[in-house]
This record gives sequence, structure tokens and C-alpha cells, in this order.
Amino acid sequence: EEEEEAKRQAREDSAAREGDRKHQTNHVRDALGGLLRSLLPHYPLVQAEDRNERPPREKEKTWREALSAAKRGTEGRQTLGAHSIDRSVGRGRMPAMEMADVSGAAGPLGKSGPGVSVDVDVRGDVRGASLGVAEGAEERAERGRRQLAVNATWYREKGNKAFKNRDYDHAHALYTKGIRHLPTSKLFCNRSMASLRMGRPQDAVLDASLAVKLEPGYVKAYVRRAAALQKLGKLKEAADDLEKACALGTDGFVLKMLEDVRLCLSRVEASSRSKEGSEAAAMAAPAAAGGGRGSPPQQPEEALDQALAVLERAGDATQRVEAGQVSSELLKLQQLLAQSGGEGTESRLVDRFFASSGASKVFGCFRFDNVRVLSLIRQICVPVASLCASGDAKDADPGARTRARAHKIMLLNEASVSHLETVAECILKRRVGVVSAALDILAVFLDKKEFREHLLEAGGAEARFKAILTMFGKASDGLSLRAGAVVAKVAHLKKFVALAVQQYQHLTNGLSRCCTSEDDAAKALALTILQKVRHSTAILSMLSGKKLAAGLSNLLAKAVASRVRGDQMFVSAAFTVEQLDQLADILDACGSLCIPRKSASVESVSRDFVTELGDKGTWALVIRMIESHGYNLRRSAITLFASACKCLPELSFHVAKEKEAFQIFFDVFANSREPKPQEEVSYIANMLWNLPEFHQFLSTRAPLGDLLKMVVQKNTSDVTVVALCRILLCVSRSDEEFRDKLCGDADLLRILVQLWYGRQGSAKFYALQLLQLLLSEEKASKLLTESASEGQVLDLIQSLHSHKVMVEAYETGGANLFCPPIENDMLVMEKSRLLDQLDIAKLCTYLNTLVPLREGGEGEGGIVSELCSASGTMLDSRLFCTQMAEHMPTCSIYAVDWVHSLVDRVQHLKGRAARNVYCKHCDYETVDQLPVRSDLAVLAGIWEALEDPPQLFQSIRANLRQGGKLVLIERESDVLEDAVHWAKKSSFEVFAEPAIKGGFMKVLCCH
Repeated sequence: EEEEEAKRQAREDSAAREGDRKHQTNHVRDALGGLLRSLLPHYPLVQAEDRNERPPREKEKTWREALSAAKRGTEGRQTLGAHSIDRSVGRGRMPAMEMADVSGAAGPLGKSGPGVSVDVDVRGDVRGASLGVAEGAEERAERGRRQLAVNATWYREKGNKAFKNRDYDHAHALYTKGIRHLPTSKLFCNRSMASLRMGRPQDAVLDASLAVKLEPGYVKAYVRRAAALQKLGKLKEAADDLEKACALGTDGFVLKMLEDVRLCLSRVEASSRSKEGSEAAAMAAPAAAGGGRGSPPQQPEEALDQALAVLERAGDATQRVEAGQVSSELLKLQQLLAQSGGEGTESRLVDRFFASSGASKVFGCFRFDNVRVLSLIRQICVPVASLCASGDAKDADPGARTRARAHKIMLLNEASVSHLETVAECILKRRVGVVSAALDILAVFLDKKEFREHLLEAGGAEARFKAILTMFGKASDGLSLRAGAVVAKVAHLKKFVALAVQQYQHLTNGLSRCCTSEDDAAKALALTILQKVRHSTAILSMLSGKKLAAGLSNLLAKAVASRVRGDQMFVSAAFTVEQLDQLADILDACGSLCIPRKSASVESVSRDFVTELGDKGTWALVIRMIESHGYNLRRSAITLFASACKCLPELSFHVAKEKEAFQIFFDVFANSREPKPQEEVSYIANMLWNLPEFHQFLSTRAPLGDLLKMVVQKNTSDVTVVALCRILLCVSRSDEEFRDKLCGDADLLRILVQLWYGRQGSAKFYALQLLQLLLSEEKASKLLTESASEGQVLDLIQSLHSHKVMVEAYETGGANLFCPPIENDMLVMEKSRLLDQLDIAKLCTYLNTLVPLREGGEGEGGIVSELCSASGTMLDSRLFCTQMAEHMPTCSIYAVDWVHSLVDRVQHLKGRAARNVYCKHCDYETVDQLPVRSDLAVLAGIWEALEDPPQLFQSIRANLRQGGKLVLIERESDVLEDAVHWAKKSSFEVFAEPAIKGGFMKVLCCH
């Protein structure tokens, strides 16, 4: 019995100790939770989180692991055992941080420093709990803070990408996760913008205020808060924020925004004063009547307020209002806004309408009477659009333009995406009045960037723009002009391209109608659309035809018909500067439609366009414009004529047959102070280099032997040098006396050596070819030896030896790229410039990593195919395929080209050293028929020369092995993006975007 009693007592003692231990454990848990909540208010302990949206290398720790780490690092003996926190902390998780982060922060009672601790008096094994500062705790704390900063930055960048993709909900969620890791002003500012786009301006104001509190000098936070306040109608507070932003130093955008807010604020304040005055007059009216019978007439301001009150109730779904009453109030409101009483009456009513959020209330009644709502909104939009578009017109009232601008700002501030969708749906209606009103309203709404993007990306965009472009091409003049105004607002966006290409016939018809119209607004609209679609070669190639050429030539002829003053009309004062700039805009529009041919064997898509302009007598007019005193007109005329000659080479014969045209041409060609126009006309000289008539015209302006010395300077373009060297070569071969004269000119020989030494590509090749011709004479050799250094002479002899072999191959028909036509010359120069700028060794090192590992080691047996390998160089040491073979000796390099003679050239130039280079001939469709399948396909610097990209990429894809890669390299980023666009259509996707010096590169792989 005593033994049983002892066991019972032991069990009771054990239960008591266990109860005390549980009580103290709960106390420790509550104390730690309170401490963490006070120190980390922005870090809620969230366990459920999307695993795919965590920052890389984020390390999560349980509370148990974090406390154990803190326990191991503290000084002295720790009395808080692991068993005492098993039940207290549970399985919760916290973000990637160390518990040591809290050691130096402020505690719940405001204490800070290394002495923050929690002491608990417990029985048994638990004697106390303390959180002290461990040796090296500061390093762990700093490491934890750095990890939090990395996580926050990662979430911010992911949110920015989602925001650019217009996924505002997802962007808002990502910014929130970043704030949980580390609250920064940028995160709060970005979340403010996301909230504003989601239609939650109140949340946007709160986030922007937190960003200002964290960083008082952050300009963007003030701008974001001002935008949200403006959306809420708090214009005075918005103006104050923008003034603070301007005081901190900012750009013109904020100044323009401040000016707009102040303008709207002045109109609202004027409306408030008018309202107070009308109320005072209404109260004084009964007293003045002296108790007479009848009520005083209702003031327009009172009637406006009553109508808006009824519309506000109609927009509230909880209140019931009759449709007839809503229509009646809309009609009354329309009549009030249309009345033209005393001076300023209409303006005051419109100001009052916007100050009372009238636009939103009117849109809320759309379900009752859509026709009346559209008519009312258009009544406001049309004068706004017309006055704002008047610009600096002298007959426009500045005060009226200012009021219209303020009304436009207030209207766009009130408008929302739902309002835009409501109006856009009306475009597909059958009633002409509804469609016409919807187009007028859209033309004003699309001044806002957010609305333009949404209209092109929202559901049903294809059907809407099909209807708009159809109306632009086929509808009546009034409706066509309204549809064209909508097209002009979005024509510069890339997403408009796919919609316009499908309906290009309607777009062409609409532009032709505008060009031949007598209405100046229609002509200006056509030029605006053509200027905005320049970014898309696809649209321009489809628009370039006889119909639009006839319209533009008619437009140009009418523009100059009333200003003719003799032969020198563009030099005289017949035109003002503004009129000359308008003519330049017409020429720029024509120039954008002149798309050069890609090779000598293929006709340009703009051939009919250029021919039609010639039939209308446009080119004689353009040549005369080259001597204009207006810089913009002169530049546009030169560019247009040169572009037309690239499309239709026969056009360049005007310069060789007409003396007046030649005189104008030579003045530009010999002027090296303007390198860009000189380069443009040099294309024409390269087409006429072998015509005796052209040589005769040149000799009338200067001796042919002195042309090179007179024209070539340091900033002279390579195209000009090529043209001059080819002309001298042609004349020297046919005239021995002329060649003998050149051989005795020491200055000319010295210039040729400088060109050979300092130029690249075609300029170097033709300078060397002319030198070889002249140095065949003993007199020239002696002069050159006396005037050049010994090192230059030795280098020149070596280059001449290589050049002699090249010329022999050319003369025997082995390779026809040594003296190519001008189109191929430009392609050669483009690729040679790219190869000159690239670091081939580093590039090949990277390419070697893309070749899969074989049994023989890295890259062993790898197959690399370079397409169009013969382009891009004049010297064998600079062939890209041979350089790849040198730096990738374990790989087999297949040099592929479309022309047999070019393949022969590569075979000859690769040399004996490049034993792993194999030359193959194929065309666009037969790349997949190479004897082996490739691990890597390379396209470098030749994208603009390709004629059938879809077929080429499909053939490359069929030739690649499993896991093979396609490498695209270009000098210009936009050219590379166009190549990637076509590759994606053939089931390629971007694998990597390595940064390279001297160009842009992307690696693609198959799906």
C-alpha cells in the first residue's frame, strides 16, 4: 500500500510539473509572438505561398531552427531547452531571415540594442528564456537583411513584368509579397500604380503616402499620389503634391501635369463661386418680388443640379427610376449644355457639369437610353476635340482652347475602362447615328495611353477594328473621316499591325480618299496615319501600290500648284517655313512607301508605286526640291529620290541624262560636310559608275582624277568612297592616257593607301583594286615607295598578292562576289561591320558551350552550320566560318550559301588551315537536306537580305538535332527582334539572350 501511495504521489507530482511546463511554454510562445509582431509588423507568418513565385535561393527556416541557431550563438549557457519550445512554436514558418535579426531592433516596450530578452520563471528543467546577442550576430543579421532585400527586389521585378503585361491583379499581389519581405518606397509606389489601374484610387493614395513616409524625397511617389487624388476629385491636394515634386527637381512631364491640374482646379473653383452666387441670387429673388404671386424662374445652374441628381439616382441599382424620366432629364441636360446665352454661360455650365462628376453619372444611365447618352457625351467631346486640335491657328480663341483643354482633362480623368468598353461596343451597331457618336467619343478617349492599349488588347478588338477600317475605306465621307481619326490614334502601336494587315485594302482605300479629298483635315489625317505606320514594313509593303501613289502625287501637286514662281520656286520666298515643312512631310510619307529590293534578281514590292509617281511627273518636282533652302524639305527630297532609285534603278538615269538634275546631284555628292545626304546620293553614283554620259557630266564639274582628292575626307562615308573608286577604275581601264595621269599623282596614291589602311569592307576592297591597277605601272610603284613607310609597303604587297588571287578567280568565273552589284555591296558591308565589332574568340567560346557533349569530350563531333557564309568579307582571314573553325577545332563547320559561285569562293578562301570547314550549296527550302544534322545553326548579319523567312526557319528546324539551337546575331536590335518574331512563328522560342560587344544576339531552341 505504501508503494502504491508513493507511485500515486509521483504521478500527481509529474502531472503538476507537466501542467506548469505547459503553462510556462504558452507564456514563452505569447512573449515571443508579441516580440516578433512588434519588431516585424510587415512580415505576417504565411505558410501557404505559391512555390513558383518565390525568389531564387530563398531559404526558409522554421522557428525551431531559427531559435536553435540563436541558441548556439549566444554567450554563456542557455537555459531554454529544445524540449521547451516543441509545443510552443509548432510548425509555423517565417520568411527567409535569421532570428538574430531581432537582436538589435526595438522591443515591444521601445527598448533597443543587444539586451532585448524574455525571462520566464519555470519549474524543472526550464529555468528561464532569454534572447541575447551572440558572437557574430551582427553578421547574421546583416546577411538576413541582405536576403530580405534580394527577395523584395525579385518580387518587384516580377511585378513590373506582370504590370507591363496588363495583369494588374497579379502585379498587385507580387508587390504585396515584396512588401512583406522588405517595405520600400519603390514597392509601395508601384503597388499604388497597380491599384490605380485596378480602379481603386483610395488604396493608391494610401500606398503612395506610405512611399512618401519611407522616402520623403521620392518624386515618383508624389506624382502617383497626385494622380490618385486627381481621380478622386481632390485637385487642390493633387496640386500640392505636384508642387512638392517640382521643388525636388523633375522633368517636363510633371510640370505639364501640374499645369493641367491647376487649369482644372481653376475651372472647378470658378464653378463653385458661380454656384454660390446663383444660390444667393435665388434666395434674394423672393424678397425682391415683394410677396408677389408666382415663383421666380429657375436658374440654369439649379436645373443642371436637379438633372444630375436624377441621373445619380438612376445609376444607383438600389433606387428605382422610370426610363422616361431619365430620358427627359438627359434631354434637358443636353439643352442646358447647348444653350448659348450670355458670354461664358455655356462654359460655366460645362464647368459645373464636370465639377459634379457629370460624365460618370451620365454613363450610369446608358442602360436607359444609350442614344441620348452618346449624343450628350459627343456634344461635349466634339468642341473639345476641334478646339484642342486647332493648335496655334490664328482664328482660334486662346481662351476657348484653354477651356476645351480643361474640359478634356476632366473628361478623361472621369472616364474609366468600363466606359471605354461601353462606347466601343456601339461601333458594331447598325444605326449610323450611334456609330458616328461612338467614333467621335473614342477619338477623344484614345488620347489616354491606357485606353489605347486596352482597346487593342481587349476581347473583340479584331471585330471592332475590322468595322472601323471598313468604314474608313467604304463609308461616307463624314463617317470615314471619323473612323480615320480613331485609326490615327492607334496606328503607331505594334499590336495594330496584325489588325491592319488583315484589312489593308480598306486602309489603302481610306488613305487614297483622304489624299484626293478637298478637305484639309482629311489630307492631314492621311499624312498622320502614314507617319505612324512607318514602324511596320508589313503594312507599308501592302499599302505601296498605284492607288496610293496616285493619291499622294495629287496631294503633292496641289500643295505646290498655287505657289509656283518660276523655275526657282523652292529657293524663293514663295513658301513659308511651315509650308516647306508640310511638303517635307508629304515626301517623308512617300519615302516610307519606297521599300528597296533585297537583291538584284528580285523586284521591289514598291516598283508599281515608284512607276506611278514617275508617270504623274513627281520625280522632276522632287529633284527641284533638292535645292530648296529649307533643310527638312531638302533632306526629305534626297532621301525619297535615293530610296526610289533603290526600288527602280532605271530612275537613276535622270541624273545621267538631264544636266539640271546632274548639277543638283553633284552639289550634294561633293559636299562632305553633310555626310548623310552624301551617302544617300552615293547609292545613285554606284548605279551609274560605268555610264560614259555620267563620266562626261562629272568631267564638266571637275577633272576626274581630282574627284577623289576633292571629295574624300575623314567623315566621308564608305559608300561614297566605293562610288569614286569604281568610277576611276572604269575610266582607267578604258583610257590609258587617263591611267598614266593617275599613276603620276603622288597625292592620289597616298590617299588610296590611307583608304586601304583605314577603311573596311567594300571601301577597302575597291581602294586596293584601284591601287593594283595603278601599281602595275613602274612610275606609280616608285612614287608609292618614296611616299609610304616600309611597313605600309610590306603590308600592301601582302594584301596585293591576296587580292591578285581574288581577281583571277573573279575573271575566270570562280566567284562573282569580288565585284558585286551595289545591292550586294551594301549587304557585304553590313555583315563585315558586324564581324569587325564582334569579339570572335569570346563568341566562339560561348557557342562551344551550346554544342552538346560527345564521347570524345566537349564539342567532339559537334556540327555547326553557318548560313549565307560567303557574305560579309573581302579577305579570307575574316570569313566567319574560318574564324569559328579556328576557335572551335573539335567541331565541323558547314559553310552554306545559296549561289554556286559563292560556295566556290568560300571553298577557295577557307585555306588549307581550315580543314574542318565544309562548303555546301543549298537554297531556303533545302537546308534540311545537308548530309548531316546540325547541333547549332548560325545566322549573322544577313537577316535583311533574306527573302522567304518562314520557309527558311522551317528548313532550319528540320535540320537541327534534338536539343539543337539557332543563333541570331545582328548589329541593330530592331532587326534582331524582327528575326526572332519570324522564328517564333516556326515554333522556335528564346533560349538565352547573352550580351555581346558590338551587336545583339539571341539563342533560340525548338518547342
